[in-house]
Amino acid sequence: MPQPGSPVQPVTKLPKLAFVRQKFSRFGGGELILDRTIQTLLKRGAAISIIAREWQPQQGLEFQRCDPSRSPRASRDSRFAKAACSIIAGMPDTLVQSHERLACCDIYRAGDGVHAAYLAHRARGMGPLKRLFQNISGYHRNVVRLEREMFASPRLKAVIVNSEMVADEIVAHFSYPRERIHLIPNGIELSKFEASALNTLREESLKKLDVVAGKKILVTIGSGYERKGVAQSIEALARSKSGAMLLVIGSEKRVSRYEGLAERMGIRNDVVFLGRQENVLPYLAVADAMILPSVYDPFPSAALEGFAAGLPVITSEGCGARDIARELDRGLVRDANDTAGLAAAISIALALTEKADTRERARAIAARFDMDRMAEQMLALYEQVEQEKAV
Repeated sequence: MPQPGSPVQPVTKLPKLAFVRQKFSRFGGGELILDRTIQTLLKRGAAISIIAREWQPQQGLEFQRCDPSRSPRASRDSRFAKAACSIIAGMPDTLVQSHERLACCDIYRAGDGVHAAYLAHRARGMGPLKRLFQNISGYHRNVVRLEREMFASPRLKAVIVNSEMVADEIVAHFSYPRERIHLIPNGIELSKFEASALNTLREESLKKLDVVAGKKILVTIGSGYERKGVAQSIEALARSKSGAMLLVIGSEKRVSRYEGLAERMGIRNDVVFLGRQENVLPYLAVADAMILPSVYDPFPSAALEGFAAGLPVITSEGCGARDIARELDRGLVRDANDTAGLAAAISIALALTEKADTRERARAIAARFDMDRMAEQMLALYEQVEQEKAV
């Protein structure tokens, strides 16, 4: 499988591109990565269309609305796939990169990972009844079917993954050829994380949050608290006896459930639920470490942002960022359901913050994930796939 450090050959031709994604959210990690990719490619003169239910208007981008009925949920993705493929049929000279499970795409970016693998990870934390309902869910069965059809499609020439973990899962679940899987990690705008600017933000944020002097701060970022392991973060914080504060950023329909958990664990005053935030930089600047014990996460952009801010990042075995987290300390990676282990990881992370070189080591990890580097790898792959299609 091509590696992120492999030399990138200069691209001589920009194909006409179409990207497929159901919807855009300013707070969705996958959507934001796609948006950044599109912006970078537009600057290089690429002709780009987006096929989606909804998208924010952008100069130079052709938007093709694809919005079939969203109900019932069980077959929602199948209806979108059918409608999107109908549009794609009228675009014969276009290279199609889908971020949804479609049998009519040339390239699939597995930014959401492998649904079958997600279900397996999720089932580990369920009781027998919940596991049964998951197994018979029409929605989940439909998504797995779409995955299977896509990976068997003769049109699919390449798959982009953002972590080795997802590449392994694709091979294991679908026997897809490893040589057609390309590791192109998420890119990050490193200029936003300049150290002096973060230091200024830190002082301002400490005052706004009214943090007791010397109190350590952990941050977790991501919507959908169950999948992101927020309950495990709260339990681990309580077990760590560190006295640290946890800032929880992201949307969740049942926040009261997690507030109640913090109350029962005796740390309600140390867990601050901030909801969605347009700008997470002030909270990264004020944090000493990040905790992301996701049940399943291909490679969260939040982890890269944590490293770019100079933070040790605690994560799980089910997260694609586990390999780079281990570069700081192997003890930062634990099973998502091992709250005792996560508590120990908190102690390790907070100890790392006392070391003079930790922030620079973390930033050096993030520096490998530059947006321009990601764009060059994408463009090289597009040219390769175009040549394969022409044969």
